[in-house]
Amino acid sequence: MTTTFRKPFASVTAGVLLAVTSLFGSTPQEEAFLKVWSVHAQTPVNHHAVIEVCQSVMNKASTLGEFLPVVKTLAAWHLLAMEKQQDAVRIFESALTTDTMAPVLARYADTMARRWLSRIDLLQVERALKLYYADNVAFPSSLAPLFALPPGRAPAKVDRFNEPWVYETVEFSKLTGLKNQKYTLACKAIGAKLSPMKRFPFTSYGQKKAAILSRRSGIPSMVDFEVLTEAGVQRGSASENGSINGIRFLKLDSEGRFAVMIENEGDFWVVATRKR
Repeated sequence: MTTTFRKPFASVTAGVLLAVTSLFGSTPQEEAFLKVWSVHAQTPVNHHAVIEVCQSVMNKASTLGEFLPVVKTLAAWHLLAMEKQQDAVRIFESALTTDTMAPVLARYADTMARRWLSRIDLLQVERALKLYYADNVAFPSSLAPLFALPPGRAPAKVDRFNEPWVYETVEFSKLTGLKNQKYTLACKAIGAKLSPMKRFPFTSYGQKKAAILSRRSGIPSMVDFEVLTEAGVQRGSASENGSINGIRFLKLDSEGRFAVMIENEGDFWVVATRKR
């Protein structure tokens, strides 16, 4: 993969997304998916509008085919942004799968759902810690006392990857003699930096955008992308399941018009369309 800096990036607009849905040869599932993504791309902070269009195509699995898990996790994120946490949990959980042979989009949607669900569960652990502190004026040395609480009050013992929470009390850097007044808590699979839900303001979706420049012949086919990152505009090539500038390329549509991608951390989808 080669990377060079080019002229300013032409962002993917709703107009481009809507235009590709009308091209000859597209499948009904691809059109349904792009119908959803075009609304999301045009109004990413109009959560109600995105959820509404997601619901309009999620009634039947045949409407979206293998794109269904992508739309489910997109809808769930917008539900979180609207503070409809219970509804978001329900949709994220419907995207979970244990089938290791499931289509690639379903497997990555499963990972994405587990990441967000783990963050939501982590909030329950944090609430239990605050209640414990209110009663004891100190945090517990381990999470065991929280797990011993009655059903309905006890948080989950493990994250959605079935791993124990990473928890420990830490001392203040300058104050001495104060024990169990501070802690760190994280999901092992996500990491301490990305685990807290408060890290996400829900005012924007993801940090990266991409466009398709060209498709090369051969097996596997290679696609030339232009990617907008914090470092600027970059170009490079990737085959399906290959990574380019912080984005993993998962699936090209039947006509080579758009590519479904995911940010390497696994939290946000990216859809690249042909650059005009």
